[in-house]
Amino acid sequence: MRLTFCILNVIGDVLDDGELYFVEAAQSLDAAKARVQALADVWPGEYVIYDEATGERVLITAASPTPAESHGH
Repeated sequence: MRLTFCILNVIGDVLDDGELYFVEAAQSLDAAKARVQALADVWPGEYVIYDEATGERVLITAASPTPAESHGH
């Protein structure tokens, strides 16, 4: 199956000459969103999910969980 959803990490301000770095590709938008949430644990920040087939872009701000959230308190 083709991986058509590209996950890109935003470095800097995306509206002011920020840069996009390829992280990995996913098979679906849901899979890409789940992967961004997993990446937030080690690499929080802004991500763009780019749909190669339609050209649609989704911007996601992913934050690492607070200590209370990560321990279920």
